[in-house]
Amino acid sequence: MPTPIGHSLAGAIIYTATTKERYLLKSWKWLVVCVVFAALADIDFAPALFGKLDLANRVHRHLTHTLLFAIASGAAAFGVLKILRRTQAARYSIVLFLCLASHIFLDLLAKDTGPPFGVPFLWPFAGRSFKFPVELFPDLHKSTYAEIFSVHNVGVVAYEVMVFGSILSILIVIKRRRESKKRRVEEYGSVASVPRDESP
Repeated sequence: MPTPIGHSLAGAIIYTATTKERYLLKSWKWLVVCVVFAALADIDFAPALFGKLDLANRVHRHLTHTLLFAIASGAAAFGVLKILRRTQAARYSIVLFLCLASHIFLDLLAKDTGPPFGVPFLWPFAGRSFKFPVELFPDLHKSTYAEIFSVHNVGVVAYEVMVFGSILSILIVIKRRRESKKRRVEEYGSVASVPRDESP
């Protein structure tokens, strides 16, 4: 399973992909919300923060890793946004649903070497757990606190930063180029009149 760092970066990717170019550097609060929702499913691992690692491993990847939880969280977000009278509440709640759903999707692509195996994302409609045959992410060792802070897990985090960081960087470059082009078009009035960038 990806680490909270990997999931958070996935949330940043969704934020970047769904936010207009000119707001990317201005909507940092919205970025934080997207990152939190992308990692939210791992809230069931919270007992580990209080010395209850065995309990955390037993309850991890159950209710919060289901499609039902993602839908309910998106609906709750919609309700809060409507109460706050935010415009485009439906659009924002869908983005937050995608952030949470990305968590489940990425866990399905991770190597799984310990129970519970797979993700029960169709619970309660299907009692079994699911897992994609393709494994894009290495397993995370978390049986003991020593394993959580092991060199292996540091390597897992480095791998996630490389993968998600590369995707995020490419997406940001594309967005910034689009923003630059739009500004030049607005400045010169049309695409035809925009002078070509002849810099090397």
